[in-house]
Amino acid sequence: MDRPLLTLDLDGVICEPILGQDVGIHRDFLDPTAPPRPARVYPTWLRTPLDHLRFDLRRPVPGAREALIALGEVRRLVIVTGRRTAPLGWLRRHRLDALVDDVVVNRTALRSAHFKLEALRALGAREHADDDPRTAQLLARAGDVHVYLCDWPRNRDLPYDRRVERVDDLAHLARRLTAAQDSAPGSA
Repeated sequence: MDRPLLTLDLDGVICEPILGQDVGIHRDFLDPTAPPRPARVYPTWLRTPLDHLRFDLRRPVPGAREALIALGEVRRLVIVTGRRTAPLGWLRRHRLDALVDDVVVNRTALRSAHFKLEALRALGAREHADDDPRTAQLLARAGDVHVYLCDWPRNRDLPYDRRVERVDDLAHLARRLTAAQDSAPGSA
């Protein structure tokens, strides 16, 4: 079976935010026709230790492993993260590395949402799971991507594009995509 590609954000989708509060969510949307503003990119000697402090102690969201296993049955999985350092050590420590086909890290001068837009275009991805409204809306409007928006209190009650579909979490997404595949014509 040739599985379609599903890209996944890491933080807030697979990796829990600090203290369970997803404060990195942006409730304001970007103009998809405006040129992207450059990001502040810190030098590697500073970025790497800061990222370890920010991310190493975080845990996977509840049920992440089981959800990734189930998603891997119906989709090829690639993590596309706005992080500027590779999360491979974190993925290995939590035994999640073998459940994804690849990890794409932001090594550009673009901010996260625009980096993900360009990365998904390069990968040819038509589906993406994220937690950030700004990213979800940009991908749906400028990238014509179907976005599964993992539920967090700060991403509720916004006027999303029709291609943004709310899901409770990765487990909910896995059940939804598995059911859709099982009911598709020609599925056995």
